Amino acid sequence: MESDTRSRIAAILEGKRIPIVGIGTRLEEFERIDYDLINTNDIEDIAELTGHLIEQHSFTDIAFLSGMKEIETSRLRVEGYIKALRSHGIEPDMNKVYYGDFWYNSGEELAGRYVRGEIPMPQAVICANDVMAYGMLRCFADNNINVPQQITVVSYEYTDTRLYYYPLLTSYHRNREDLGKAAAKRLRAVIEGESIPEYKAPRGEIIFGSSCSCSIDKEQSLSELKLAESKKNYNDLNLFSTMEQKLILCRDMEEFIHIIGDFQWMIQNKKNIYLCLYSDWHDTRSGSSDIMFSRSVFHWDGSKAFEMYHHDLHTFFDMNSSAEVCYFTPLFSGQRLFGYMAILYETPESYDDIYRHWLKSVSIGLEFLRLKNDIRYLLSCQNVSEYRDTLTGMSNEKGIRRAFQAVNVHGSKRLYFVMLRTDLFPRRFSEEEISQKTEAILGTAKAISKFCGNHDISGRIGNDEFVCLVQSMAEADMIADLLSSVLFQERVYTDYAGVSSFVCCAVPCKDASFDELLQIANEICEQKHLELAAQRKNKSFGELSSIRNSVYTSVESTFESDKDNTSIEKIDAFRRNYKNCFGVTFHQDCINARIAKAKYYLATTSVSIAEISEKCGYIDHKYFQRQFTQNTGIPALKYRNLIKM
Repeated sequence: MESDTRSRIAAILEGKRIPIVGIGTRLEEFERIDYDLINTNDIEDIAELTGHLIEQHSFTDIAFLSGMKEIETSRLRVEGYIKALRSHGIEPDMNKVYYGDFWYNSGEELAGRYVRGEIPMPQAVICANDVMAYGMLRCFADNNINVPQQITVVSYEYTDTRLYYYPLLTSYHRNREDLGKAAAKRLRAVIEGESIPEYKAPRGEIIFGSSCSCSIDKEQSLSELKLAESKKNYNDLNLFSTMEQKLILCRDMEEFIHIIGDFQWMIQNKKNIYLCLYSDWHDTRSGSSDIMFSRSVFHWDGSKAFEMYHHDLHTFFDMNSSAEVCYFTPLFSGQRLFGYMAILYETPESYDDIYRHWLKSVSIGLEFLRLKNDIRYLLSCQNVSEYRDTLTGMSNEKGIRRAFQAVNVHGSKRLYFVMLRTDLFPRRFSEEEISQKTEAILGTAKAISKFCGNHDISGRIGNDEFVCLVQSMAEADMIADLLSSVLFQERVYTDYAGVSSFVCCAVPCKDASFDELLQIANEICEQKHLELAAQRKNKSFGELSSIRNSVYTSVESTFESDKDNTSIEKIDAFRRNYKNCFGVTFHQDCINARIAKAKYYLATTSVSIAEISEKCGYIDHKYFQRQFTQNTGIPALKYRNLIKM
């Protein structure tokens, strides 16, 4: 990991009250973070490995190849080497301690110096990790130096790739399994407020190969061969996969997920895999939303797409109670983050390079899908006018700016800058849904036209962003509320996105510039957007939102009494949950929905008060007028006169 990346991670963690247990060596970038760090004992492990060469092989001339001199890991391993020599009465010769970079070239370079006779060849060399030892073995083999007859090579850390080098490397196996268990126990103790158990570094063992003259552990070697064979077969099966080509050619999200599901066999030992995308993953102008849409890629899972808050990672364990581990791996293209893939295992597994390649194919496919949908959308609403939005016929941003400069306020009216943002939580990607999106935009434009009438100015300044310049005697809140009420009645839009999918505001223009008003309105709408996003954290949001959509689109049936035998407890629980989610009681929201429809008729038609009352589900128009006044603060007729002036 690069130093700047470590610094960025440390900056995020610094000051956070999060239980953290680190595994490995201490890093300078994390010095200011309060966390518990554990590791195996490099000094004692290396001392044991060095002692083996002295005691079992009677070697006294032993060299040591460590990593970078400036890092703690390298120094600790050298210290273990020196400790073992001195404990056996051998005075260390620091000229036989070499520093490399933990990579193949370090071993190759030191071996090359021995081969060329630049330095005397010792009886044995200890490498601080396997990779440097592999480089050394490769160089010796290329130059006909027999290991271990002419020189013994052993190493520290142990990796199962030793089968690919000759001779089979003898290596000290660090006890990573017990180290991980100790970390988990300590983390649990911190989380549950218990005393942290005393830590004793777990000891490892030497895995014998043929790079020293000890007997090979045949059982261990056979196990490694079987694992290598399994990996080779697995890699061969994946080598000719057509997943990437199929993802690039797919046309919508449903087909995309189906293809991923068809190729889930490429991932070993998984319990479930979830595709988790930010709601605005396809919008290059937007940041990462707090809301994510997730779905299992397994065809047999049977679960539908679900909405979740992006930090609710426990959701997957709730649905897969037998899972032992879940990895969250990012899906991205360039600097654009789409979301992540959540993969769960029933056993303590870890993902491999095949899974990384699989993720890369998914990310490439998502980028192609995003581009294709953008192209379809642009072809359906391409803008060929300098001042007009061709899809809606409204002014575009350039047109609305020009209109703002020329607007002439009539009489004592005030000019308001009104902004509307729609479809705040998009989740539709099929060709059919792209078409529905276009119809929803046209429906929104139609609603705005009714809101503005013949005198006010409106424009579409972004895919889902509209601006109106409204002259009115009414207050700003009343104007924004009216726009919401009008859009509630536009069924093409509400059927597509729902009634909890947009925000709007009205800002008095006074002497502010267009850019200043745009900034103010954006800030207000962004705050309202966050409030709507917070509603969606409610685990029952999907069900409650569906009910709320019905309340606002079918006001005439809102107050019908329950015909089923629902218990009082369930009704009370529903009412509490509804209020917790939307900040208003169900009963009051039903009234709000009727009043919103009444405002729509009062502002956009000349229908009588009695007729409006009937259209809004009231039997008694006098009761309607009392309730309207109670909820708005003014009588219905006065509201109509004020809003139409």
